Amino acid sequence: MKNILSDMVRYEGVESASLVSLDGVLVFTASAEESQQTQPLSDRETQPIQTLAALVSGWVGQIMRAVGQLSWQNPYRYVLKATGKTLVVHAFDSSFLLLVTDPAIDPELTRSLMDHGVQQFMGHMQSGVAEAAPQAVSPNPPGLFPSQVSPTTGALAPDGSITESAGEG
Repeated sequence: MKNILSDMVRYEGVESASLVSLDGVLVFTASAEESQQTQPLSDRETQPIQTLAALVSGWVGQIMRAVGQLSWQNPYRYVLKATGKTLVVHAFDSSFLLLVTDPAIDPELTRSLMDHGVQQFMGHMQSGVAEAAPQAVSPNPPGLFPSQVSPTTGALAPDGSITESAGEG
């Protein structure tokens, strides 16, 4: 995933690309400064990106709550253009992709760059889901603690009656 973000910041005018969870936690980030350096950015240097991720998370959440009351479908693409920078956001189900760009960058380039990044992320997420091991399905509901199976005091017989012998023995 880091490679996808690194490819996005190679374009002139893109300052940083980040993958952020919906609650504002920075998952991955790549910046133009980092791609020019030999070492990754320190915590102090990534602090502004972490703060921005949290602020954008709140902004996206407020928009979703406001639009949800109108019975519209939640938007997935957000753009905030200011004099100094432009923020471009693409929301997924549990995270969002955040680009910080120069305001002079061509909007069509930004859109195509974001669409390409989204396609790569979706392909990565789908390939990860396909490799997941199948979960065993239990006929009984899970216990209070996930690692423990709840004991049953009876089982449903084919005639609809409850037998007391289930769970014993």
